[in-house]
Amino acid sequence: MKGIIDRIEEGVGVVQLEEGGEMLLPADRFPPGSEEGSVLEIIITLDKKATMERREDIRKRQERLK
Repeated sequence: MKGIIDRIEEGVGVVQLEEGGEMLLPADRFPPGSEEGSVLEIIITLDKKATMERREDIRKRQERLK
């Protein structure tokens, strides 16, 4: 997925996505040299371990409420 940095306001970058829509990201997360008009490649991955840990935490909280 690709996006273009549309603008940066108060430390938040607005990225227009190629497929439509936009993302708001902290500007300090952009690669060095990024500026308005820069094209970014956006890669999203699934963190399976963190997902399982979160599910287990939720399950334990639900058990305590019973």
